[in-house]
Amino acid sequence: MTRDSVIPRLVAGRYWTERRISAGGMGTIWQALDLDLERPVALKLMSDTYASDRVARERFAREARAAARLGSETDHVVRIMDFGVDAGTPYIVMELLHGEELEARLLRRGTLTVQEVAAFLPQIACALRKAHAIRLVHRDIKPANLFISSQDEEERIKLLDLGIVKELGRPGISTSGKLLGTLWYMSPEQLDGRSLLDHRTDLWSLGLVMYRALCGQLPFQGRTLGEHLMLLSMGRVPRISEVAPGLPVELDGFFERALERDPALRFQTVEELARTFAALATGSRRPPPPVAEARGEPMRAPLDADVPTASIAATRPASAEATRVTLS
Repeated sequence: MTRDSVIPRLVAGRYWTERRISAGGMGTIWQALDLDLERPVALKLMSDTYASDRVARERFAREARAAARLGSETDHVVRIMDFGVDAGTPYIVMELLHGEELEARLLRRGTLTVQEVAAFLPQIACALRKAHAIRLVHRDIKPANLFISSQDEEERIKLLDLGIVKELGRPGISTSGKLLGTLWYMSPEQLDGRSLLDHRTDLWSLGLVMYRALCGQLPFQGRTLGEHLMLLSMGRVPRISEVAPGLPVELDGFFERALERDPALRFQTVEELARTFAALATGSRRPPPPVAEARGEPMRAPLDADVPTASIAATRPASAEATRVTLS
């Protein structure tokens, strides 16, 4: 029996796997029971295929450390509860979340309103602001890594999957010339393979998430890598007010700046991006106060929303968007 088996088993003498939630390239995520504390948890087990790979194990460990470090700074990152190796298989124990990924909601509903985006943006901004303050760059911001956690009819955004996080100022993990990320959400500097990318790559990806959430499609999405790079090189961001008539024309300028190919011409901080969008969403000429911890204003599910119960990394719908690519 392999570690990837769907048969329940005991991990590290403490965690009893009850139900497999999802399976991905690097491993599986289970709903499990912490027998010592008698509480449900989410358990991420590295696949047998990667467990013997030194680079993969190092990246897995870095994910656990980065998430634990960041989770101590904000409530808007999934909380890490334990990490270890059991019989040669690395594992991460996380809080068990209920709700759905933003990706699943967009596939179900198509779009969000400007007000809904304005409601979730401060929470994402809070997580990224904390990450960037401690020199962490997520590098894989996309709807599938933004979990809408539901509790007591309130919704809070949780940032997931720090598997390819980069810590500025520290040597990166060698990938032998491979480029890691999700193609459609990668910034131009990620696609160029630049080693000096910084926090502004996350701002590009967040801008794409917002664009898609508002109009139901991405501004750049070629059918092949070559076509995608060509669209990016053209530099013109389709006006969102023309893609989705009815959206404020003021958003055109916002996205032109958010999706500038040159990082120096983009918003320079996630706080600046969030405050600018909030001002547009409220029709105010004066930017609102700085982004705070966003504890007091959780998202609330629409009355007609059908929010299924799922765990921290529910099975992700098959789509071009959800594909993480490794380009040699």
